[in-house]
Formats: sequence, structure tokens, C-alpha cells
Amino acid sequence: MRRLAPLLFLAACSGADDSGVGKEPSGGTSGDDGGSGSGDDGGSGSGSGDDSGSGDDGGDTGDDTGEPPDLSGTWTFQSDTVTVEADETDGLRSYTLSSTHPMRDGAPSTRTFTELDGDPLLRSGVLLTDALFAMAVDDARLNAVSQIEDYAFAEPEDCECYKTGALWNWVWTRDIAYATELGLAWLDPERAANSLLFKLSEEKGGGNLQIVQDTGTGGSWPISTDRVAWVRGAMAVLRYHDHPELREKAIEAMRNTAAMDRVYAYDPRDGLYRGETSFLDWREQTYPAWTEGNVVHIGMSKSLSTNLDHLYLLRSLEELTGETHGAAELAEAIDAGFWDGVAYSSYKTTELDPAPAERHDLLATSFAVMDLGTHPEAMANYPHGPFGPPVIWPQQQLVAVYHNRGIWPFVTAYSVIAARQADNGAVLDAGIDSLVRGAALNLSHMENFEVATGANWLDDGDYSGPVVNSQRQLWSVAGFLGAVAHGVFGVQGEDGEVSAAPILPSGEWFTEGATLTLRGETYTIEADTLSEGGITTFDPSDWQELFGARTPEVSVSGSGDAVTVSFSSTETGATFAVYRDGELVADNATSPFTDTVDYTACYSVVARLVHSSQPSAPQCWWGDGYQRIQTVDASAFSANGGTWSTDHGRGHYGSWGAVDHTLSATITPDHSGAHYLQFTFGNGAGSVDTGITAAVKWVEVRDGAGTLVDEGPVFMPHMGDWSIWTDSSLVPVTLTAGTTYTVTVRDGWNMSHLAHYESYVGGRGGGSQPSNDVNIAEMKLLFMR
Repeated sequence: MRRLAPLLFLAACSGADDSGVGKEPSGGTSGDDGGSGSGDDGGSGSGSGDDSGSGDDGGDTGDDTGEPPDLSGTWTFQSDTVTVEADETDGLRSYTLSSTHPMRDGAPSTRTFTELDGDPLLRSGVLLTDALFAMAVDDARLNAVSQIEDYAFAEPEDCECYKTGALWNWVWTRDIAYATELGLAWLDPERAANSLLFKLSEEKGGGNLQIVQDTGTGGSWPISTDRVAWVRGAMAVLRYHDHPELREKAIEAMRNTAAMDRVYAYDPRDGLYRGETSFLDWREQTYPAWTEGNVVHIGMSKSLSTNLDHLYLLRSLEELTGETHGAAELAEAIDAGFWDGVAYSSYKTTELDPAPAERHDLLATSFAVMDLGTHPEAMANYPHGPFGPPVIWPQQQLVAVYHNRGIWPFVTAYSVIAARQADNGAVLDAGIDSLVRGAALNLSHMENFEVATGANWLDDGDYSGPVVNSQRQLWSVAGFLGAVAHGVFGVQGEDGEVSAAPILPSGEWFTEGATLTLRGETYTIEADTLSEGGITTFDPSDWQELFGARTPEVSVSGSGDAVTVSFSSTETGATFAVYRDGELVADNATSPFTDTVDYTACYSVVARLVHSSQPSAPQCWWGDGYQRIQTVDASAFSANGGTWSTDHGRGHYGSWGAVDHTLSATITPDHSGAHYLQFTFGNGAGSVDTGITAAVKWVEVRDGAGTLVDEGPVFMPHMGDWSIWTDSSLVPVTLTAGTTYTVTVRDGWNMSHLAHYESYVGGRGGGSQPSNDVNIAEMKLLFMR
């Protein structure tokens, strides 16, 4: 991708054009905050105490006359003002905040809250910073509940837990994990531990304690495998608090989860784990459009963030048990697989196109800097706008605001912590500026903001958003706490003991002598600072600086060993790069591109303007007349279980998929070498965007003597309707021409096996028995080389 030269970040960024993304090719538009009818022109990105010449900084230290401190102040963020008034009694304050900013979903423009005895207390030297920290503590208190509920479950659950936000009344694995790591572990370790324990489950028949993957893409695990993020939260609690139950169950669940994921998600060929990006789980928001309705490719993708969560689990398991689980090898594979010399790629798109996509995300980048430590320059190279860093880069055209075109405070908080580790003061200051502005204007720690305007809502027709934006979003709440405690004060826990190494940011939000009181200890900022550092910025008023190119249309044809790749784009001025089997074979290519190969080659094309497009769907040349593909129809299968059916347009064994069910077929390859097995399937057990019943099976290949030749998992995710037929994930096998093999498909494992889902009513998989049904109409043998 083309990157802007790193620039030093000024305390007050240059003001952005408040028309938002008026030049965006969607026809997008004004910075009107559509939720209230008045424009959200955003702030300067600094919000320093007097950035427009009005108000004071609300400093919270008195003078030497013995007069009490002035506990009031006004801050201006472009055309909006935020006012803070406070009263202090016995060292505890009551705050009243008011904002002229348009509020999301009719929220009030004034808010009052009070510090309580035992709360962590910030005295930063800037009243607004103190107030926002206290507001985060209050937001967390409001999210502390005794019962949680979600429409997908039959009954509410009693739990002294944290709910996920004002709009989110449940506990989700990744949300509570990241929120706990960011701040809840030391704010309320018992409640955080309760919430984490809620996301562990034995199987419905007992035993095999596992971390729960929540409902999600294609029917959940193993399309998504970031349940392992849970470990970040659990380890954070154990570092600050002695919790024998959590420790014991964490070790058991981590062992079992690691073992299960090693079987079904790990790829020994490159040492990486498959599965959707962590947190970025709304397909069309961040993946190529061609995956939106068919998420098999997302299940075959390998993402940086999720692999780093797997790494965190393996390292933690090694730390807790003294066992060896391959963490060092995974760390090396991650760095080799995702670092492109300038930045970390967010993911490898699919099995047939293993090139790292020219897509980047801030959560994964921050984790990589924190957990690998090999490329701290990644923080300086990640693009920042005037209101903060977007969670993905570049943005997707013609897609609504949520993850796409979004600033998410909890991710910004991780970037602050990573910037500290990278010794980059510019990125740390930019992150704090963004967090302060968003929380101050909205009087809550919000879920997200639109990147070009900083708006809590941008009216942009079909692409308006953020589509959902909750007040007091739990990980945003914890993110502000964590940015202060970990990013600025360097707070760490180890065996229940807390230490700190405060630094003085160079921005406007902390002064020398600032203090944080936490768990009875007070830590003071002196003169230590980070290096100035560098930062990459972009101009959101130029749509080509903000968005990637559109994905080109691609087709492949050929004759014999001669292959022709044709491609086109609706955008003028685009250049094209052609990839074969994940390797760049032609840059600045023109269509048609011709190639000569004597094996099955798979091609994808990337278009480039200022930034690259998503890769096109891989197109393979299977030889004349598809001669490298052999098929076996379901009518030739030998079935144990199920009933032959021609419903839904193709012959198959219906009601097939129970624990003891199998399908077998024989096949004699025409070629020797590397092959894939693939199955044409239908899975209407749920919609493509949710559920727990992705069909997961195990494939065995045996020769005529019954010797096991190869084996591996295959998954067949939800397609939304049983009449939709498509192709499964790929099972790599090495076979010999002329030898007859028996292929057997056995039962596997999915989330519906867990007792956590007994009360699930959002689709199949609830009740006392698991659900792993799928219709299989055909087996394919694909010869590669």
C-alpha cells in the first residue's frame, strides 16, 4: 500500500474540513449528526483547555494563598463546548458535565456523578481529564449487574457480572476479555472473574471444559476462533488478584481449548491458526464483498489478531503449567506471515490466495507491538486522522459506518499502551487526544465514532453510521481507564502486587505532579517522558486518501498450459497487480495477462489508486475441460445414518450429521501429488451472520489396505437456506495416481456441543443434544500439482 510520510503529530491537529467525506465516491456528504438534526463538525482532535480562546483549563491545584482549587472549566472542541463543575469533600468529588454536542439516541446533555470511597482517583492537573476518568468508573458501576439477558437465550441468567454496554445486556467473550485486560481486572477483579467464568462451559454431557465462542459468522467456531481472547482477561485478573477458582478453571479450559483448536483450526503447513479477525466480525465491513454471502473463505482465512490471541493463550498456558505448547514457534510464524516490511497485514484472505492482504487493523497492530516486540515502528506507520486512528485501513467504499470508517475507543486505548511500549510519544498523545474528545463531547465512553468527522452519527444515506453506537460500552469504559493507568502511569500487576512507572505525555491532558491513586497506593508523574516519535496522518477530505480502490472483476480462461487472466475496474486511473497462488507475478499489469503453467494455478488481482483494493476472489485454471477435477455424486456414497433425499434441488442424505453418522466414497486419482478434497454442501441451519451450528466434520483417507493416508477437518458454515449449495473448506491430501482410496466423513465438533448453549433459542443447537447436521451432495478431488 502507499503510505504517507510519517509526520510529527501536533498537540492540536490541523482542523479537518467539517463536510466529512464529501468527496467519497458513494456520494457521501455533510458532517450532519443525523441523530439530532444539527451538524457534528467534530473537534480539532486536541480539545486542549483553551483551543479556541474561550474558557480555562480547569486546573485542579490551588495556589499558595490557601484558597481552594477552582473546580470548574470549559473546553472548546471546534464549535462545541464542554463544561465541568465539581465539588470536593474529604478528597472525593462530585462532577457535573455538560456538552453542546449533539447526543446519540436522545441522551441528555448534562451528566452528574460522584467519586466513591475506594474508587481509583485521578488528579491529572486538568479537571476534564479527572472527570472523564471518574466518569469511566461510574460507567463501569452502571454496567455492573446481577442478571444478564439476550434475545437468543430463553431465560435471563443470574450473574454478578458486567454487561457489555447500555445497549448490550449480555456477556460476550471477546468484549469481557479485552475490557478486563484494559482495566476491569484491577477495578473490580471479582466481578470481572465472574463474567469470565460465565464464558467457560463443559459439554452438554459433562467434561471437556472449553472457552465459549459466541454466536457469529457462519454459525460460529471454527469460522471464528478468537474465543482464545478470553485468556487476556483471565491472566489480567490473576496478575492483580488471587483467585483460585479462576486459576484452576483457566488452566483446564485453556488446555482443552488449545487441544481442540490445534485439531480444527491449526495449519501445520505455515504454523498459523485459521479464523476470522478478532472484533472485526461483520464480514462486509472489513472483508472482500465476495465473502459476504459465503463465509467459507473467512473460515479458511488467517488473521493477525486472532493468531496473536492464540499466541497469548499458548504463552499463558506455558507460564501457568511449565508445559511446552509451541508458543515460540507460533510467534515466529506470525511475524513471518504478516509483516510486510512497513506494516502488519490484517489477514490472509483464503486458502487459494494465501498472500497477506493489503489491509491493516489497529487492534492487531497494537497486539503485535505489545506481544511480539519485533517491529515497534508499526505504530508510527499506522495512519491517524484528525479525530483519531481508524480501526481498519484503508476504508471500504460503499459500506456503512461501523468497523469501516470507525474509530473505536477501546482499540485506541490499546494503541496508547502499544505506543508506550514502542516509545512513541506522538502516537500516545494522539490516542489520548482522541479518547478525551470522544468521551467529553458525548458524556459517556461511547462504542465508536465516524473517522472523518469524529461524529457519533453521520448522515450519509445508505452508508450512514455508526450503525450501532452504545453509551458506556464496556471495553470503551475500560479503555479509558487502561489508557490512563497502563499507558500513562505504567501500572502493572504481578502475583497480586501492583507497580507503576509513570511518564508525562507531551499533550495537554496531564501535568507534572499528576497522581493516580489505585488500591490504596498513589503514583506520581514526574519528568520522565517518551521519545517524541513519529506518526502517519491522512487527510479525510480527499476520498482517495481514505478509501481503497474497488475490487476488480476477474476471469480466467486457457488452453493447455496457456492461461489468460482478464480483469477490469469501473474506476479510471487504477493500476493492477496479478497474484498467482499468493505470489506477485505482475505489477502494473494490463488485461489480459497471459501465463504459462503446467499445474493448477489460482489467480487474484488487486486494483490500486492511492490505496489498494481488496483482492479479487481467486480464480483457478483447472485445465481443459476441468480435467484436474474429479467428482463423486452423493448417490455413490455409502451412508451410515440419514435418509436419501432429493429435496432442495440435489440428491443427498438428509437428517445426516449425528455423532455416529458417516459417509464414505471411493475414488481413484488421475494424478499423483498434492490434492484438495472438497464437498458440495447445503447448511440451512441458520443465517450466514450468526448461530452456533457451523457443520464441522472430520475426513479420513485410507488406501486399499486400510492404512490411514491423510486426514483433516472440513467445515461447512451456515448459508441461510437448505436450497443454497456451495463448496466446503479444503482438505489438503497427497495421493498417488491409480490407487483407489476410501474417503470417510465422520462427525466433528461445534459450539452446540457446549452446555452454555442449552438455553439457546436463536436457532438450532439449543437443548440437551448438539446439532451438527449438513447435506452433502458431492465430493470433489482437486489436483493442484
